[in-house]
Parts: sequence; C-alpha cells; structure tokens
Amino acid sequence: MMKFLFQMDDPKTINILEDSTYLIIKESINRGIKCFYNNPQWVYAEINKTKKIKSKVYELFIKKNKKISYVISNQKELNLENFDVIFIRQDPPFNLQYISNTYLIDNLKKPLIINNSKEIRNYPEKHIMLNFPELTPPTLISTDLTSIINFINKQEVVIFKPAYGNGGLGIEKVDKNKKNIKSFIKKYINKFSKSPIIVQKFIKNFEKGDKRIILVNGKIKGAVLRIPKKNSIKANFHAGGIALKTSLTKREKLICKKIKKFLIQHELYFVGIDVIDGYLTEINITSPTGIQEINRLNGITIEKDIIDFVTKSLK
Repeated sequence: MMKFLFQMDDPKTINILEDSTYLIIKESINRGIKCFYNNPQWVYAEINKTKKIKSKVYELFIKKNKKISYVISNQKELNLENFDVIFIRQDPPFNLQYISNTYLIDNLKKPLIINNSKEIRNYPEKHIMLNFPELTPPTLISTDLTSIINFINKQEVVIFKPAYGNGGLGIEKVDKNKKNIKSFIKKYINKFSKSPIIVQKFIKNFEKGDKRIILVNGKIKGAVLRIPKKNSIKANFHAGGIALKTSLTKREKLICKKIKKFLIQHELYFVGIDVIDGYLTEINITSPTGIQEINRLNGITIEKDIIDFVTKSLK
C-alpha cells in the first residue's frame, strides 16, 4: 500500500470548501492510499554512523462531516524514507525556518517530492520570474532606495509586493506623486525584514482580474478568473477575490508552453501561474491553490489528474 505524507498546516483547521490540499488528500484516501500529516517544525535529522530524516506524523482520515482529522494519541515517529510521496503544502512565509526544512528534505532518496524541495528553495515564487523576462511586466527586485524611486518615476504607477509573502499580503499601489515617498519605501522595506521588495509596473487592465492557471507536469489542467473586490487591487481568494469561469487566450497558452520545459526540468510538477492582461506576474510553486474554484466552475476534478500523475510516476 502506498503512503503519502502531507507537510502542511494543521489539517483540522482547513476550509474544506476552499482548500486545494483537502481535495488531494481526499482523492488519495478514496484510492486506498495511506495519508499522513506532519508539520515542517517536526522534521529532524538523526546522525549516528548512518543518516535518517525523521518526523512525528499522524495518519489522516475523513470524518462523516467530510472534514479531515487525526487522533492525537496515534502519533508515530517515522523515517521519511518510508513514504512514497511527500507533498510540501505548508503556506509561506518563505523564511529561514522554511528554508531549513528544505535542506532536510533534500536528503531523502526514495520519496517523490511535490514540489522538489531544492528547487522550491532555489526559485522563490517572486524570483523565479527572472527566468522569463520576455513574459513579465517591467519589474524591479531591490532594497535600494534610489533604484526604486527611479523605477517608479519611469513607470509612473507601480505595485509593491513583499518578495516572500503570499495571499495578497502587503500588496500596495504606488504612483510617482505619492507624498513622502522615500519615507514610505523605507517603512515598507523595514516592515518585511529588510528583504528585497518587488516593484512591478501597474497593469492598467488589472480591474478586469487575473487568471490563475493550474499546471500538472507542465500541462494545463484548468484556469479561473479572479476579480478583485470593489476598490481593491487584490484578486487573491484570500483577499476576497471573486471567482469566474474563463478560457485561455493564445497568449496565455503560449506562456504555459514557454515555461513548461523549465518546470519539468526542475521537478516543479504542481504549479499555479498568475497572468494579468497577457503578462506572467507570478509562478506559484510552494503551495498553489485554486483547484476547488476551477473544479466547481468547470465540472472537472484536477485532484484526480494530480494523483494520476503521481501514481504513474512511481511505477
């Protein structure tokens, strides 16, 4: 019997009507696969002539109310080499704790890791865009005040994003005439641990929404149009974005085609990309979401595509 490990936030707390990981776990259990949960903080290396990467884990089951649960008293301590697949599904922030966990997971030989821990670490979601400059809007990644101000003056209106945030956290629209702009930039950088920030040209058709496109092994599996709430610039579902059915343009299909080889080469098998008005704005590889909304709008089951791919990869 196959065993899957889901490294994630506490499954008892997830919203079963919105969470993508929930569907993947449910589909796995329905296929007779044993599923377990662990928190990245529980992973450790044990070295004594041999090397073992171990973690506290709990076996998951689906309750009558369809929620996922586990029994606290049934805690096990397992060598992670015993798993066939490990899904890295904890939410960012992409901080030192997150990075340290990937170093431990890197040492595993047997399990298929979705997505590859080394590649997640090497290509943070906002930085991975550097590989596709021809597909993205004008963008600056920096903490240098002069560079940022020069970029704003050139683009006139921009979007600020923290380099290691998620769910729309910290996104702000800034124009070149903003009062006390130097002070604002300094405070913004300090707010996010003095890490580089993303400054991106504001795309005028933003209010028409962005498209979240789900790719499995580089193949398009579905998409959803996310419309921001009134007077908001955030289309993320966590920020109240509205989901609408959509189809893909030739440009959007071209974007998917151009990044496919890179994703497969780097073992980034489950990916969610964001496209606004023909521009690739993000490649989400840590814990992509949107499956539930896409499924409901299109009558499909992307989680089945994911488990089909995983089980075939193990043969």
